[in-house]
Amino acid sequence: MVEILGKYYYVDIDSITEKCKTNETVIDEDGTQATEINIFKYEIIKMCLERILSEYQEIDEQMGAFATNEMSLSFKLAFNTLLKNEILIEE
Repeated sequence: MVEILGKYYYVDIDSITEKCKTNETVIDEDGTQATEINIFKYEIIKMCLERILSEYQEIDEQMGAFATNEMSLSFKLAFNTLLKNEILIEE
């Protein structure tokens, strides 16, 4: 787990799968059944996770007035989207 903004979070991988399912099965080239996913949802979740993982920087509380706690709009949007869709889970 990782600490973000004073709380510990983890990524629920099973939730990603559930959110992206279309509830339809397809037959792939090998003749086996496969679960169909909504690629648009998958890509949005992927981009949100990439934003969270690549942008977050811990704030040094000892820096006082010199510490910046401004998160970018893209970080806030990605973070809140993952929370709302129960992909980023608070421990």
